Amino acid sequence: MTPGGASEAIHKAVREAVREVNQKTMSKAFRVSNAMRNSAIEVLTNPSPSSPGNPPGVRTGFLRRAWKTGVRMNGGNSNSGISITAYADSKASYAGYLEDGTKKMAARPFVDPILDDVEPEVDSIFSDF
Repeated sequence: MTPGGASEAIHKAVREAVREVNQKTMSKAFRVSNAMRNSAIEVLTNPSPSSPGNPPGVRTGFLRRAWKTGVRMNGGNSNSGISITAYADSKASYAGYLEDGTKKMAARPFVDPILDDVEPEVDSIFSDF
């Protein structure tokens, strides 16, 4: 093998390894996204009314159902370095008021409890990396 041929073989092997890692990471990110949605549903099962400082209680169930989950891929392509983000966003317009509170209502935080609940599962999903 010539030096140029060896160099090309190395580049090809690296590109293939990067592609495989990106695919594996993307697959795991979708699993994380689903786990976050499941944790949101679990955390948001308190009876209504909830006490200040605890996640909000269920009245209509809209906050529990109104989650958009997915995965964002930024930068590069499947053959180069990329940034992959799993997300779960509440589509309930009042979610921020519950999380942070208002002048007339104490906060009913739910984001940190959701993250605390999902963390062990995320660790498990990525344990073989």
